[in-house]
Amino acid sequence: MLFGDPYKFGFLIERVKAWEYPPFINGLMFLYLNEKAYPCELRTTALSSELPELLDDASPLAAPKKNKELFNAGSEERFEFLAAITYPGDIDRESDLSYLVPFHEINDSGFAVFTLTDGESVMITIGQWSEGRLIPKDEYTLPKSSYNGVIDGLREFYKTLDTKPAENKTPAHKAGKATLRRIKK
Repeated sequence: MLFGDPYKFGFLIERVKAWEYPPFINGLMFLYLNEKAYPCELRTTALSSELPELLDDASPLAAPKKNKELFNAGSEERFEFLAAITYPGDIDRESDLSYLVPFHEINDSGFAVFTLTDGESVMITIGQWSEGRLIPKDEYTLPKSSYNGVIDGLREFYKTLDTKPAENKTPAHKAGKATLRRIKK
């Protein structure tokens, strides 16, 4: 399913039952920004764990942090600030994750997505890791009502998934012969 506008801001998400085993509900999920898909390569997404974290009321995706001063700063200054507080160079300094979207498939593929709002609009900024540095990759601003429409679509999709707690068993075809031999002994 497509939520939003992939030419501007949206998500493409699809459950793939053939990739699932309890308790995981798996599929594909891509964030689109300015006609580009993130992650850039095909990755299996554990929808049953990724969506609850993304849609949590405290998540920067579901509730972008309001900071008018940062929102109105220049692109380069804003990005440098977001990168510095999220990934401080000093290992003794705590990271501030209040702008970082916890989309693990994107983060694991070398990108970071940030959101912030001025109260009227929401800005999505994407950085890419290169040679140990996070560099600006893309940015888009849209009205808060349009942004919220996309997030509401993701919430409705999540409600359609059967996410009741399942017995945590690995299916026999995934267990392998070594596991089965140990059980017989």
